[in-house]
Amino acid sequence: MENNLTNITKRDILKHYFASLLVYGAVLIFIILCPIYYSQIQDGTFNYMDFFIIYFVGYIFIAPIVYFIAKPRTISDSNNIKILKYITRQFKKQDTTQDFLANIEPKEDEKQALMGLFIKTFFGVNCVHFLCSSYIPSLGYNFDFLRAIWENITIYMNGGSGIFKSLVQYTIDTGDVWIKLIMTLTTLILAFSYLTDSVLFKNKIKSTDTTPLGVLSCIICYYPITILTTKFISPALNELIPINNHYLFAVLNFLIIIVNFIGLIATTRLFGKAGNLTNRGIVTGFPYNIIRHPIYLMEILYIVLSAFPILFLQDYPVSVKLSGVIGMLIWILIYYLRSITEERHLIKDEKYQEYVKKVRYRFIPKLF
Repeated sequence: MENNLTNITKRDILKHYFASLLVYGAVLIFIILCPIYYSQIQDGTFNYMDFFIIYFVGYIFIAPIVYFIAKPRTISDSNNIKILKYITRQFKKQDTTQDFLANIEPKEDEKQALMGLFIKTFFGVNCVHFLCSSYIPSLGYNFDFLRAIWENITIYMNGGSGIFKSLVQYTIDTGDVWIKLIMTLTTLILAFSYLTDSVLFKNKIKSTDTTPLGVLSCIICYYPITILTTKFISPALNELIPINNHYLFAVLNFLIIIVNFIGLIATTRLFGKAGNLTNRGIVTGFPYNIIRHPIYLMEILYIVLSAFPILFLQDYPVSVKLSGVIGMLIWILIYYLRSITEERHLIKDEKYQEYVKKVRYRFIPKLF
């Protein structure tokens, strides 16, 4: 843990604490009043607003204890104080138009602080929203379903159908459930990362990408921006369209499960450092010792495998297939842009420069 006990005063701690309460309180009010997210909450399930209210109340009581005991050095460079200074500066009387325009433009450290808050709010809320509205409510059902299917397959296997046919049937029946469970674990890790920006967890944000292209290429892949995105681009499919060939359908299911599982391994390796538009430190363990963007590669493979039945195996009109091809290519381009803009930001870090020299390829070893 980074400490500097002699320089951090009680005044510094209190200033940071109350500034954080104001900033996070404003974010909480925004979340509560945001109709787009609220409309997606399913009746009778634990919703993301309950989670953030509990999270904020927990921060009120736990944060000062942590701050006064640990005295993290980052308190002396509080992003929330920078955000409040920027906001209050907007309400000061300006003598000239030039002064007014100059104050609207945030300073570099203020821009970094504001972008850090946006990243935690936008992506963090997304993760918790999907966990509460889609993943966690169905968790018990998914496990029960897998257990029931396995029992049926065991009976099927003992009935003389053979191990191979039984596993093929099991893969077909449970593919979507396994994908959802993998996505649940992945989203849990991402939620933890976005909501625990702290030296205590060694995932303090060092810097953020504030470039328009970097931000745009990220947010268009996430709800609620995807409401607009999918109106112009064929959406990436969340599950396989059934195809007539029983064995080929099983193979596609199996490959998609493997692709998602490798993505989970890569996300787990990042753990608290995972997150869009941020530099929280460099990770060099598997699979990042082989290629630099394993998660983006898995996303691209997932898109291609999901689109495969539409493009080659189903009797759809040419217009539908053409739309699918264009949509698939655009989504691949988006993830390629994300890799480029991410590296443009990370390359400013000397440790990442050393990492690029050791791991030369973005997506495919020895090729690209």
